[in-house]
Amino acid sequence: MRPLEKEYRYFLEIMDDLAQKHGAGKYVAIKGHDILGVYSSYEDAAKAVYQDHEKGTVLLQRIEESIEAMTVYLHTPRILASS
Repeated sequence: MRPLEKEYRYFLEIMDDLAQKHGAGKYVAIKGHDILGVYSSYEDAAKAVYQDHEKGTVLLQRIEESIEAMTVYLHTPRILASS
């Protein structure tokens, strides 16, 4: 299992509830299946969490209204060779 995969999967399970309770645009800190806190910004979350936890052991994730809001679609046009 990749680092923080368990936390990310848990986040996806509870994202709708987090969005309803706290609103989209805030950041949640998750370790295991524990929510360490919800913060107004990534910087606030990092400052609070990394005082007590080692970097790379806590998921800091932006709360969105839906999984679609987290999805990025990239389109790379085909480059045509000039003759």
